Amino acid sequence: FVDDILQWTFQEKAVLRSTGHRHWLASTGARPDHYRINNDIVYEVDLAEYHDDAWHAYVADDVQFEAVMLDPYIRTTLNRSRAVAPESATYGGRIRLPDRYGTFTFRVNYKRLGLSNVDVKDTVGIWPLRHDEYPRFLVAAYPYYAGALVMVVGFLALCMAWLWSADEPSSAKKAKTD
Repeated sequence: FVDDILQWTFQEKAVLRSTGHRHWLASTGARPDHYRINNDIVYEVDLAEYHDDAWHAYVADDVQFEAVMLDPYIRTTLNRSRAVAPESATYGGRIRLPDRYGTFTFRVNYKRLGLSNVDVKDTVGIWPLRHDEYPRFLVAAYPYYAGALVMVVGFLALCMAWLWSADEPSSAKKAKTD
Protein backbone atom coordinates (compact mmCIF):
# COMPACT_ATOMS: atom_id res chain seq x y z
CA PHE A 1 0.00 0.00 0.00
CA VAL A 2 2.75 2.42 0.97
CA ASP A 3 4.61 1.53 -2.22
CA ASP A 4 1.53 2.37 -4.31
CA ILE A 5 1.08 5.70 -2.53
CA LEU A 6 4.73 6.61 -3.05
CA GLN A 7 4.59 5.69 -6.75
CA TRP A 8 1.43 7.72 -7.22
CA THR A 9 2.89 10.69 -5.31
CA PHE A 10 6.09 10.74 -7.36
CA GLN A 11 4.17 10.26 -10.64
CA GLU A 12 5.43 6.75 -11.31
CA LYS A 13 1.96 5.26 -11.48
CA ALA A 14 -1.53 6.32 -12.63
CA VAL A 15 -0.23 9.23 -14.69
CA LEU A 16 -2.31 10.28 -17.69
CA ARG A 17 -1.13 12.38 -20.61
CA SER A 18 -2.38 13.47 -23.95
CA THR A 19 -0.02 12.55 -26.75
CA GLY A 20 -1.91 14.58 -29.33
CA HIS A 21 -5.21 16.08 -30.39
CA ARG A 22 -6.62 17.12 -33.76
CA HIS A 23 -9.80 18.42 -35.34
CA TRP A 24 -10.91 18.90 -38.93
CA LEU A 25 -13.98 19.38 -41.11
CA ALA A 26 -15.94 16.16 -41.46
CA SER A 27 -16.95 16.91 -45.06
CA THR A 28 -13.53 17.66 -46.55
CA GLY A 29 -10.97 16.42 -44.04
CA ALA A 30 -9.21 19.80 -44.15
CA ARG A 31 -8.29 21.84 -41.09
CA PRO A 32 -9.19 25.47 -41.82
CA ASP A 33 -8.06 28.56 -39.92
CA HIS A 34 -11.63 29.05 -38.73
CA TYR A 35 -14.90 27.18 -38.83
CA ARG A 36 -18.39 28.38 -39.78
CA ILE A 37 -21.45 28.04 -37.56
CA ASN A 38 -23.14 24.62 -37.74
CA ASN A 39 -20.12 22.94 -39.37
CA ASP A 40 -19.66 19.24 -38.71
CA ILE A 41 -16.19 18.51 -37.39
CA VAL A 42 -14.28 15.48 -36.18
CA TYR A 43 -12.29 15.83 -32.95
CA GLU A 44 -9.76 13.26 -31.73
CA VAL A 45 -7.52 13.08 -28.67
CA ASP A 46 -4.89 10.44 -27.81
CA LEU A 47 -4.56 9.39 -24.16
CA ALA A 48 -1.88 7.26 -22.51
CA GLU A 49 -1.36 6.00 -18.97
CA TYR A 50 2.00 5.43 -17.28
CA HIS A 51 2.33 2.31 -15.15
CA ASP A 52 4.82 -0.56 -14.90
CA ASP A 53 7.60 1.77 -16.14
CA ALA A 54 6.01 2.20 -19.58
CA TRP A 55 3.26 4.13 -21.36
CA HIS A 56 0.15 2.12 -22.23
CA ALA A 57 -3.12 2.90 -23.98
CA TYR A 58 -5.66 4.32 -21.52
CA VAL A 59 -9.04 2.65 -21.77
CA ALA A 60 -12.14 4.54 -20.56
CA ASP A 61 -15.69 5.21 -21.66
CA ASP A 62 -16.21 8.64 -20.09
CA VAL A 63 -13.85 10.99 -21.95
CA GLN A 64 -15.77 14.19 -22.75
CA PHE A 65 -15.29 16.96 -25.29
CA GLU A 66 -16.46 20.52 -24.59
CA ALA A 67 -16.82 23.53 -26.85
CA VAL A 68 -16.60 26.45 -24.42
CA MET A 69 -17.13 30.19 -24.86
CA LEU A 70 -17.59 31.38 -21.25
CA ASP A 71 -20.06 28.49 -20.76
CA PRO A 72 -19.98 25.06 -22.41
CA TYR A 73 -22.14 25.11 -25.53
CA ILE A 74 -21.44 21.49 -26.39
CA ARG A 75 -20.50 18.65 -24.08
CA THR A 76 -20.38 15.19 -25.58
CA THR A 77 -18.72 11.86 -24.80
CA LEU A 78 -15.97 10.74 -27.14
CA ASN A 79 -15.85 7.13 -28.31
CA ARG A 80 -12.74 5.02 -28.54
CA SER A 81 -11.64 4.69 -32.12
CA ARG A 82 -8.55 3.53 -33.97
CA ALA A 83 -5.21 3.88 -32.23
CA VAL A 84 -2.54 6.05 -33.85
CA ALA A 85 0.22 4.47 -31.76
CA PRO A 86 0.21 1.30 -29.64
CA GLU A 87 1.11 3.22 -26.49
CA SER A 88 -1.96 5.49 -26.64
CA ALA A 89 -5.69 5.15 -27.20
CA THR A 90 -7.55 7.47 -29.56
CA TYR A 91 -10.93 8.91 -28.59
CA GLY A 92 -12.95 10.78 -31.15
CA GLY A 93 -16.34 11.95 -32.22
CA ARG A 94 -18.24 13.80 -34.89
CA ILE A 95 -19.52 17.10 -33.51
CA ARG A 96 -21.83 19.75 -34.95
CA LEU A 97 -20.63 23.22 -33.96
CA PRO A 98 -23.12 25.57 -32.28
CA ASP A 99 -25.24 28.14 -34.09
CA ARG A 100 -23.25 30.86 -32.38
CA TYR A 101 -20.14 32.62 -33.61
CA GLY A 102 -17.17 33.74 -31.56
CA THR A 103 -13.92 32.41 -30.13
CA PHE A 104 -14.42 28.94 -28.70
CA THR A 105 -12.12 26.67 -26.75
CA PHE A 106 -12.19 23.00 -27.69
CA ARG A 107 -11.39 21.27 -24.43
CA VAL A 108 -10.96 17.81 -22.98
CA ASN A 109 -10.80 18.18 -19.19
CA TYR A 110 -10.47 14.68 -17.77
CA LYS A 111 -10.29 14.38 -13.96
CA ARG A 112 -10.66 11.03 -12.22
CA LEU A 113 -9.83 9.91 -8.71
CA GLY A 114 -6.48 8.18 -8.44
CA LEU A 115 -5.29 9.47 -11.83
CA SER A 116 -3.54 12.65 -12.82
CA ASN A 117 -5.59 15.29 -14.62
CA VAL A 118 -5.56 15.84 -18.37
CA ASP A 119 -6.54 19.26 -19.68
CA VAL A 120 -6.24 19.67 -23.45
CA LYS A 121 -7.26 23.04 -24.94
CA ASP A 122 -7.33 24.46 -28.42
CA THR A 123 -8.75 27.89 -29.25
CA VAL A 124 -10.58 28.24 -32.57
CA GLY A 125 -12.70 30.87 -34.20
CA ILE A 126 -16.22 30.17 -35.39
CA TRP A 127 -17.40 32.70 -37.94
CA PRO A 128 -20.93 33.52 -39.09
CA LEU A 129 -22.07 32.68 -42.59
CA ARG A 130 -21.31 35.21 -45.31
CA HIS A 131 -24.28 37.07 -46.76
CA ASP A 132 -24.30 34.82 -49.85
CA GLU A 133 -24.16 31.55 -47.87
CA TYR A 134 -27.64 31.84 -46.38
CA PRO A 135 -30.52 30.06 -48.13
CA ARG A 136 -32.37 32.21 -50.66
CA PHE A 137 -35.90 31.57 -49.36
CA LEU A 138 -36.63 30.40 -45.86
CA VAL A 139 -39.49 27.93 -45.40
CA ALA A 140 -40.37 29.49 -42.05
CA ALA A 141 -40.87 32.87 -43.77
CA TYR A 142 -43.52 31.71 -46.30
CA PRO A 143 -46.38 33.33 -44.29
CA TYR A 144 -44.52 36.67 -44.42
CA TYR A 145 -43.92 36.30 -48.17
CA ALA A 146 -47.63 35.59 -48.65
CA GLY A 147 -48.59 38.57 -46.48
CA ALA A 148 -46.37 40.90 -48.53
CA LEU A 149 -47.82 39.54 -51.79
CA VAL A 150 -51.41 40.04 -50.56
CA MET A 151 -50.58 43.63 -49.57
CA VAL A 152 -49.14 44.39 -53.01
CA VAL A 153 -52.13 42.85 -54.81
CA GLY A 154 -54.55 44.72 -52.53
CA PHE A 155 -52.75 48.01 -53.11
CA LEU A 156 -52.81 47.52 -56.90
CA ALA A 157 -56.52 46.61 -56.83
CA LEU A 158 -57.31 49.74 -54.79
CA CYS A 159 -55.29 51.92 -57.20
CA MET A 160 -57.06 50.44 -60.23
CA ALA A 161 -60.46 50.92 -58.64
CA TRP A 162 -59.68 54.56 -57.83
CA LEU A 163 -58.12 55.41 -61.19
CA TRP A 164 -60.77 53.84 -63.40
CA SER A 165 -63.83 54.80 -61.43
CA ALA A 166 -65.96 57.17 -63.50
CA ASP A 167 -67.09 60.35 -61.83
CA GLU A 168 -70.74 61.10 -62.62
CA PRO A 169 -71.16 64.76 -63.49
CA SER A 170 -73.34 66.40 -60.90
CA SER A 171 -76.43 68.49 -61.84
CA ALA A 172 -75.02 71.59 -60.11
CA LYS A 173 -72.02 71.66 -62.39
CA LYS A 174 -74.21 71.23 -65.44
CA ALA A 175 -76.38 74.16 -64.47
CA LYS A 176 -73.39 76.51 -64.09
CA THR A 177 -71.99 75.71 -67.45
CA ASP A 178 -75.28 76.42 -69.17
